[in-house]
Amino acid sequence: MVESCSAVNCCNRRRKDVKMKFHRIPTDPNMRKLWLHAIRRENFTPSTTTVICEKRFTPEDYEVSVHGNKVLKKVAVPSVFDFPAHLKKEPSHRRVLKRKHE
Repeated sequence: MVESCSAVNCCNRRRKDVKMKFHRIPTDPNMRKLWLHAIRRENFTPSTTTVICEKRFTPEDYEVSVHGNKVLKKVAVPSVFDFPAHLKKEPSHRRVLKRKHE
């Protein structure tokens, strides 16, 4: 079975001719919860083979190992998505209150 990214609207698949990293959803309960919240898929139960492609992470989410390889930081959470309109978060509008001068 070919691994494919589980992010919404992502069709990246593991292929021999394309060098792309895929990251398994963490087993640590706290990090797993953050990742699942970030990908915003309703009624989604990941398996042990569920992966997210490197395109869902920023360059700052990676560090270079002693061998020169790009490695995902343990605290990284996927944050680069192309969500459909109904899944996008509405920007929060803050009211600016003026103080009454006495």
